[in-house]
Amino acid sequence: MEKEPIHNRIEQQETRRFGADVVVRNYWIRHAQKMSGEIINVEKTSLSPSAISEHGVKSSKEYGEAVVAGRHGSKGYVSESERTSQTLEKILEGYQKTNPDKPIRSMRIREELTSETPQEFLALYDQKFTEQKRKILDERGISENDYASLSPDEQEEIAESAEEPVIREWLDNSDSELARLFPPSQAAARFARLFNRRHERLAGKLYSGSEIDLFHVSHKTITEPFLISGVLVRKSDGERITQLEQLGGSLKTLGDWMSEVKTDNNGTPTVTIKFKDEEFTIDHSVLENLLQQPIENEGKK
Repeated sequence: MEKEPIHNRIEQQETRRFGADVVVRNYWIRHAQKMSGEIINVEKTSLSPSAISEHGVKSSKEYGEAVVAGRHGSKGYVSESERTSQTLEKILEGYQKTNPDKPIRSMRIREELTSETPQEFLALYDQKFTEQKRKILDERGISENDYASLSPDEQEEIAESAEEPVIREWLDNSDSELARLFPPSQAAARFARLFNRRHERLAGKLYSGSEIDLFHVSHKTITEPFLISGVLVRKSDGERITQLEQLGGSLKTLGDWMSEVKTDNNGTPTVTIKFKDEEFTIDHSVLENLLQQPIENEGKK
């Protein structure tokens, strides 16, 4: 019987060194509660620069403490906003407390986690948020000055209630002015680039047997467009997700979802999404369409 050429055996051994029996858990997290309930800065040009509150610090630590760590530790990614860095620092502090033997690699900024929206969109989004907030304040007999003096918990409750109708109008109504100014498909396509790099592509580059946790901290509006793009299919009933209502709404502060890629001993990957205790699969044809979609002003600041 003819022996297999030695160079074939070497190539197979080299292939098995990478990408087999790999587990990568991606935690996609909205930042923790902030001090202010405002969502836009005073100049109306970017997101609020507010730092996280004392409650945000505490809850972030608790989040990290609750994570069951992978064998080979974690790494974190944030937006350019300071509060995402503050949130991640506290998450990793809690993670290290309960997993002292697991290495934590350096934090990095990812532009895909940063909010980069057209100014016209941002102004209209804030206008609609302010209108919704004013309605709530009027109903409760609270003035704008009194609102500013409320506790972070009280401001958060009002702000979350005011913003939810706005983000739903943007994502669930394709005929809205918000969707015209910043098509959700553009936001979904931008995030899809990062999502794609964190699964099959990354797993194939890791040493076989690797098991790692990746934390990504960003903002409301960053991951929701991707989640309702049609790329998710619920495992329990086969329903395709195309509206926020199907997911129970947008992410709250420190709200999250997880995506996990596992490879078998041949390096074949399986990707699973977990959102609010439900499991979803990825429609790779939709993901591929997002990846092929041109992004306006990509690479520009």
